[in-house]
Order: sequence, then C-alpha cells, then structure tokens
Amino acid sequence: MNPETWRYIFDAIDAPIFLHDHEYHVLLANRAYCRAARVAEAEALGKPYYEVFPRGPGPLPGCRDTLANGHVGKEEEVSVGEKRFLSTGYAVRDDQGKLLYALHIFSDITEQRQAEAALRRSEAETRLLLDTLPQKIFYKNQDSVYVSCNAAYARDLGIAAAEIKGRSDLDFYPKELAEKYRTDDHRLMATCKPEDIEEVYLKDGQECWVHTVKTPTCGETGEPTGILGIFWDVTALRQAQDRLVRLNRMYRTISLCNQALVRSEDELALANTMCEVLVEAGGYRGTCVMYGASAANAVTVACAGFSVEETRLVLEVGQRKAEEIDRLYLRQSLPDVRHDLSREAPVFAEAGARLGVASTAVIPLVVNGTLLGVLWVGSKEAGAFDDETVALLMEMAGDLSFGIGNLRARAERLGILEKLELSLDHAVTAIAATVEMRDPYTAGHQRRVALLAAAIAKEMELPEQQVEGLRMAGVVHDIGKIHVPAEILSNPSKLTAAEFEIIKTHPLAGYDILKGIDFPWPVAEIVYQHHEKLDGSGYPRGLKGEEILLEARILTVADVVEAMASHRPYRPGFGIFPALQEIARNRGKFYDERVTGACLRLFMEKNYEL
Repeated sequence: MNPETWRYIFDAIDAPIFLHDHEYHVLLANRAYCRAARVAEAEALGKPYYEVFPRGPGPLPGCRDTLANGHVGKEEEVSVGEKRFLSTGYAVRDDQGKLLYALHIFSDITEQRQAEAALRRSEAETRLLLDTLPQKIFYKNQDSVYVSCNAAYARDLGIAAAEIKGRSDLDFYPKELAEKYRTDDHRLMATCKPEDIEEVYLKDGQECWVHTVKTPTCGETGEPTGILGIFWDVTALRQAQDRLVRLNRMYRTISLCNQALVRSEDELALANTMCEVLVEAGGYRGTCVMYGASAANAVTVACAGFSVEETRLVLEVGQRKAEEIDRLYLRQSLPDVRHDLSREAPVFAEAGARLGVASTAVIPLVVNGTLLGVLWVGSKEAGAFDDETVALLMEMAGDLSFGIGNLRARAERLGILEKLELSLDHAVTAIAATVEMRDPYTAGHQRRVALLAAAIAKEMELPEQQVEGLRMAGVVHDIGKIHVPAEILSNPSKLTAAEFEIIKTHPLAGYDILKGIDFPWPVAEIVYQHHEKLDGSGYPRGLKGEEILLEARILTVADVVEAMASHRPYRPGFGIFPALQEIARNRGKFYDERVTGACLRLFMEKNYEL
C-alpha cells in the first residue's frame, strides 16, 4: 500500500493521529490532528509535536517510553484546554525489528470523563443525602454480606460506614437473630417481593419499636442480586398512637359515666355503674370505690373487674403505702397516688400478679369539701397512668363526687317535699271533711270521685305527677258547697230552679277558695271546670272541647259515674251500669272519648269497684 493510501485512511479517522521520529518530529499528521492543533499540515510537519499538539515543555512520558523501550499500546491521559484525550503510542519497526517511528492516536474522552465526574458527584450527593437521613439504610449482596450502609446505620452498629463492607449480621447481632435475618433475606430474594416488618425489642430496659422495609434487588434476567433494607424507629409514633387510643377510650368512658350520672337515682348504683364503665369501656383490669376516713377502715361500696374479696387484697397492696394514702385521705395533700407495681418491692409485684394488675392509681372523692373516700383503678399495663390519664380520671372522680352530692341533696329535698305534700294532703282532706260534715248524704263522695279519677288517669297512662294533681283536685272538687246553705244540700225533695242556680255556684266558690293556695298543680282551675261539658252545655262558663282541661274532663266523668251510682237525699242510687250507660251514650257529646273509654275498661274489663 503506497503512502497516499495510508494518508486517505488516516484522514478518514476522526481521532487525531500523528507519526514522529526519534526526535519527536512530526512526520505525518491526519486532518483531525491538524484541526485539533489548529494548524495546516505543512506547519505541523518537521516540528517536534509538543510544539504543535499537544503543546508542552517536552515530549509526553509515554512517547519517551515507547521510543526507549519499544513498548506497544502505551496509554496516557492528556488535557488540552477543556478537552481530555487518551493517547495511545504504537512502535513502528522494520522487518528486522528495528524501531523506526512511533505512531500516536488521540481518543477524545472529554464526554466520558465529564460523565464519570457527574457520576462521582451524583454518588457523593447521594451518599450525603443518605447519610443525612435519620432512617437506617443498608445493602447486602445475594449471600447476605454487607456491601454498604449509610451513616445512621453505621452509628447504630458503632462502626464507620466504610467498615461494614464484607461483613455479615453475625458480626453485629446474636447468632439466633443474625440467622433469622439471613433466613428472611433469602426468603425475600426467592420471592422477589418487598416486605414491611414491624417489631419490638428492648433497649436499656425500654420497649422500642422499629419499622423495616426490605426490598430484594434483581438482575436483568430476574436473578436475585441482593437486599436493600430501610428501617427507622417508630417508638414515638407507637407511643403517640397508644396515647391517642388511651385518651379516646378515656373520653368515651367519661361520656358514658356522664350519661349514668344523669340517669342514676341512687349513689351506690351510680358508683357501681362508674366502676363497670371503667372496666368495660376504659379497658382497665378492675376498679372499686371505697368509703372511709382512712386506709385502715376503708370499706368497698362498689367494684367491677374485681370481686369483693379481691378488693381486700387491693387494701393489702396499699398497706406498705398506708402513710402516703392516709395523707391523701386525711389532708388531701396529694391529687393522686400512683404505683407501678412491676418496679416496686417484690411484695407489690406478687400482689399485682395475683390481681392481674401492673399499675394502679388512687383518686380522692371529695363531696362538699369533705373527703368521702377514694376511687381505686388497676391496669394490666405498667405505667398506664400518665399525667393526662390521671387528669381525666380525676375529672371523672369529680363527676362521681358531684353526682353523689347531688343525689344526697336530692334525697334530702325529696324528704322535705314528701313531708310538705303529706301536710298539704292532710290539710286538703280536713277541708273536704268539713264539707262532708255539712252534707252527710255526700259523705265519702269526694274521696270516691278522687280515687276513680286517679284510676282513669292511670288507665290513660298519664304521668304520675299529673295523676297526683288530679287526685288532689278530686278530694276537694265540691269544696265550694261550703257556701251553699245546708238546707239546700240536705233537701230530700227535688230542687227548685232557684235552688239549682245556687248549687251551680259551687265550682266558682271552690275556685275562689283554692286559687290562693300555691299547689304544684292547677287544682283550682280543675275544680272550676269539673261541671263543664264538651258541647258547651255545662256550667258555670259553658266551655267547649279543648278549652276544658284534660284533668277536668276526667273529673267530670268520675263525678257523674259516682253520683249516679250512689244514693242521694232526693233519690236512690241508680247503680253502676246505668251510670256507665249514661257516659257511653253521651261520649263525644258531653264526655271526652278517651276518658269515657278508659272508665268503661276499668269497670267492664278490670272489675273496678267504687
């Protein structure tokens, strides 16, 4: 091949190529070389190449080495401005092996070096990022041997991150745990599926929770290549979740206790309900309410979760703390007394084990400024009574104390009211007896009407208080007859129109007598209306329909039935059946439908007797 052919070949190659002699003079240079040197070929030929390209104080070490030792394929990296080249030298020999020239080819590796630098920067940035993360990160190969880890994981192991390469879990963990980790790694690599694991371990005697995500890595053909693991401490999160659950449970418990507070009518029933709610809704092992002036003579009045016998053991548990609890009893100097039984003397741990209790709280019950006793709560969990929980228990104990105080005050008020009602009943009965003394023919009439009216009201399922008010009105419904002359009341003959008009004044007279008395019921108005009729034909005001009080409508029916069935000075009694026929015939006209129906049921179905 002639030289010109070589020139064409060299010029077709895009990489700079030149040939030099023993003195480093350029003998041949291709176009790419001239472009890189920014000279014409004529200017490059015959000059030492280091004066042309690449410029420097002398020949490259690789060029000297190639000429001196005849090495073939010697490579060295050369910087030319911002460009990076890889220079490869080749020795050119004659047929006898004599070294004639050296041929150098320059490969532009600028982009490659830039990419490598960018990769190194990226790796450094990634390493910095990983080392900044609080999560612990590691990577193992397919044999569960560590390849790398971040700073957090290295700190956890107590080594430098670079020291982990080539080591296994056996170097850091107990054998049983290390083998478990290895088994998990191989199981995950076999399935090529990531796995979330949350587990607890003891650290310095405290429970710590960690969340681990292990992800197997696979090659292009799907074969497992290693395990990437990330784990972090979730103890604070678990504690926050547990706290939230505990507080929500306590708020629910307080809500249920407040509902019991509204419904309860007895303090011991209220205390028992509170205890039951604490166990069932609050999730506590057991609780009890104790009354007493001191721990020594405390008496259990309510309990749940524990039997009464077990509450005696509760007191035994407190004997070693008797002085502290007595301070709570006697001087109320402590808002609560808390014990973590698992961390105290063996006697407490033993008693706690017998009760299934790990921690307890004792909360005072103060009623009207006086210490009544304590609320004792036991939990299966150690350290269950933090400040927030105790604050809520104290709020609930305060509600219980408030409820007990209210129930006691209510019982006292009811006792006074019963006495007042009894006195009022006696007074009204005495007044009614005065009327009956003036009218012996109607002796017992008011009492019988009162009883029948009350029976009708109960049949209609009216409230107890409304029934009582009606009974009271029945007892005095004819009290206005005290203003009617005795001779008219006892007249055995038929009354004249004028005499009947006088009789018709007794509802108003009764109203005037009773309206000044402060009854808890509309007694005066009921008496005023007890001769009114639905169609307006009654007296004294001719009221109609709903204008008439329900109690007055009941009293009207009871009065008619009793009057017709009983004897009068001017006629014998008609008996009960004609009386019932009268109200049945005029139901809806004179008499209320519901009232009439209730009265008929009493006599016809329930055998009521006057």
